[in-house]
Amino acid sequence: MNPTTNRRKQVGTYWYLVLIPIFAVLSVVEFYPLLYSLYLSLTGPSGGITLGNYWQMIVDKDFWSSLVTSLAFAVMSTIVAVAIGLGLTFLVTQEFRGRGWFEGMFILPLALAPIAVGILWGPAAFWDDFQAFAHFVLGAPFFNELSILFYFPVMSASESWEWAPLFMLVSLSIINSAPKEIYEAARLHGASSWQLFTKVMVPAVLNSPVMQFVLVLRFIDAMNGFAIPLDWSTWVGFSTSVGSPVDTLSLFLYKLLFIPSFGFPLSLVSAIAVALLVVTLVSATVMMRLLGRIGR
Repeated sequence: MNPTTNRRKQVGTYWYLVLIPIFAVLSVVEFYPLLYSLYLSLTGPSGGITLGNYWQMIVDKDFWSSLVTSLAFAVMSTIVAVAIGLGLTFLVTQEFRGRGWFEGMFILPLALAPIAVGILWGPAAFWDDFQAFAHFVLGAPFFNELSILFYFPVMSASESWEWAPLFMLVSLSIINSAPKEIYEAARLHGASSWQLFTKVMVPAVLNSPVMQFVLVLRFIDAMNGFAIPLDWSTWVGFSTSVGSPVDTLSLFLYKLLFIPSFGFPLSLVSAIAVALLVVTLVSATVMMRLLGRIGR
């Protein structure tokens, strides 16, 4: 037998050996923390196995409040991020001077740390000055910055503003990969730039498996939102309490661990962390199925 052919057969037989380093790394950074968290969530005060931590979580109204906040924050910020991203896509697909400069400027929010975004969109950095300008220059009445009807949409919008450029970049890649004949045919039939974008480009983008996958990833990341809610928790006066309208599950876990008055309930925190993982995976699976049906 040819030695080259023999080596190829050996490589084909033992190809799975190259996966050993990958699984070794994943076992350290992924599987071990997950399994240990599951173990802690099932550990009682005496060290025995119990479901008491999950029962304590279920009867805790602050947990359910934080769960609702996480879902609302994730859904709202994801939808608005897609809308802003598509709006930016429309702008950069138009022919005008300096388009490349604008495209680069629109990407800048991705480079900012989420904690900085929360500060930039906070009352002290922006809204106090905006209120003063609107009232004393435009004659508009003052509005309550501490109202949930104001700060929760702003909190979600700041998260959307940071990640909208990602959807813009994905949309542009999908549009640029489509056959140019489609756009030329639409223009020959008299379609305006807006009609071309809304009737041809947007359906192609939203039906793309790539966009749907990125959208689900963004939702998963938003479910674990922490930095921006942490900023607003301080702005609206809930920095030392739990169950407030700005407490996502990640922020809820943080407060339970690092505010001394809660007594460092590590087993309860582990149970809530496992619940967050399950809720996120179930929500993402449902979203993938819904998006798959829409794309058919």
